Amino acid sequence: MALIQTIGERTYTYSHCVGSLFAFTAPTDLVLGAKGVVYAPSRGADPGYPLGGRQRWTKWDLEEDVKIVDAGDQGSNDGELLWPTALDLGPDGNVYITDEYLNRVSIFSDDGAYLRKWGTPGSGEGQLDGPTGMRFDGEGNVYIAESRNNRVQKFTADGKFLSTWGKAGSGPGEFNMPYGLHIDRHGDVFVADWGNDRVQKFSPDGDLLAQFGSSGSGTGELQRPTGLATDKDGDVYVADWGNNRVQVYDAEGEIITSFYGDARELSKSATTFVSANSDFVKARKRADTSLEWAFRRPAAVAVNEDNQILIIESISGRIQIYQKEEDYLDPQFNL
Repeated sequence: MALIQTIGERTYTYSHCVGSLFAFTAPTDLVLGAKGVVYAPSRGADPGYPLGGRQRWTKWDLEEDVKIVDAGDQGSNDGELLWPTALDLGPDGNVYITDEYLNRVSIFSDDGAYLRKWGTPGSGEGQLDGPTGMRFDGEGNVYIAESRNNRVQKFTADGKFLSTWGKAGSGPGEFNMPYGLHIDRHGDVFVADWGNDRVQKFSPDGDLLAQFGSSGSGTGELQRPTGLATDKDGDVYVADWGNNRVQVYDAEGEIITSFYGDARELSKSATTFVSANSDFVKARKRADTSLEWAFRRPAAVAVNEDNQILIIESISGRIQIYQKEEDYLDPQFNL
C-alpha cells in the first residue's frame, strides 16, 4: 500500500522506484531530460571493474527502467572522468559534467560521444578547484559551485568567465565546501553549503536572499546536504545526505516534512536482475527486506513538470519517486 502523508494543504504519495545498485553505482547527481528520461553521473564500480574503475554518466528510461546510454571511463585523458560530480544539459543539448578532481568540465553528445572540455585548475577568476554543483540558467549560462575555492562562478556554455561570488567562512554568503546547486524558475541560485549544514539562496548576481538549515539531526536541521531542487510552488527539497532523508521546506525556508524512503518493492530492473539468480531469490526470502525501504545516502533531487519528486541514492543506486498531489481531497467513507 502506498504511503500517503498530508501536511496542511500538501499531500505526498510514494509511487515507486527505478534502477538498482548496478544501474547507478554511487551516483552523485540527477537531471531530468525529455519526458521519462533522466541522467546521472556515477563514481562507483560495476561488476568486473576494480573499485573506482567505472567513472561514467548514464541516461536512463524511467518507464521501461532500462539504460539508454552509458558513457565515460576512469582516467584523465579526453573523454575520461575521475570524480564526476554534477551533470546538466546545455543549451546545445549536450551533456556537461564537472570533474571535481580534474578541475574541468567535460562535454559529451546526448548519445555518449566525447566532444570537448574546458577549465583549468587554480583559484583565479575563471579557474576551477573542486567544481561540484552545476546548473544552466534560462539564458544558457552555467553556474558552478567549487568545493575547494568556496565560491560560485558563472560562465558561458563554452567556458568564458562572467562573474563570481563567495569566500571561505560560515557567515552570510560564505561557504564551507559548497556542493549541490540549483536554479529555480525565477533564476535564483540555491547552494547546498555542505560544510556549514545549510542552504543559501542568491540572486543571479550573487546577492544573498535567504538561508536556512543548521547542523544537527532534528526537524529542519541538516547534516552535509548535497543536492536540492524546487517545485512550481516554490517548495525546496534538500537531500540531507548525512541524515539519510530528504527535507522539504517552503519558499521562506520553514520546514514542511521529511521523506525517509519507502521502497517496499524492488524496481522493475532490480526484479529482473534478482529473478535471474536463484541464490538471490532464496536469500531474499530469508532476509528482512524492510531494511531496504529507507534511503541510503540520498545524493540529489529533481522535480518534474508533473510534480513528481525523484530522489537518487548514492549507496542503493536507485531512484525513489514521490508524487506531490494537486487538488487532493480526503476520501469519503461510509459510516
